Amino acid sequence: MRVFTILMMLGTLMTTALHLAADEIYRSVDAEGNVTFTDSPEAGDRSAEKMEILPGPSPSSIEESKLRQQEIRRAADQAQRKRLDQLQGESEQLSEARKALAEAEARLAEAKVIKDEDRQNVVGGKRRINPAYFERIKAAEAEVKAARKRLREARGY
Repeated sequence: MRVFTILMMLGTLMTTALHLAADEIYRSVDAEGNVTFTDSPEAGDRSAEKMEILPGPSPSSIEESKLRQQEIRRAADQAQRKRLDQLQGESEQLSEARKALAEAEARLAEAKVIKDEDRQNVVGGKRRINPAYFERIKAAEAEVKAARKRLREARGY
């Protein structure tokens, strides 16, 4: 608690010291350990020591600091816009990949429907399914598989 009080006083002193021109500040500690800061030491106080107070930043360094801060903010804003654009692009790719998969699955379902032209007459009055039907299904399944792969890639897998 005592150290905290001393640090608070020291912080206050430093803040105040920045506002003072080239005034001298002295720090003294009494017999009970109390620390005192003053601009003139008491007569005969041997514990008083002169403190060196550094000047605050110059106006030019303050201006440079503000300019650097603006540059950092601009760079951060630009990076955030770039990331948002990237996320939007990824979202559009994902949406397109989902749509392509849905369309491929719909074409597969349609390809599985047996139509009259998919049947062929065989000797003896029996009918068989035309080999083109199976090729059509195989092609549609390959399309669905490719669409699923594109969707996984769009998701980042």
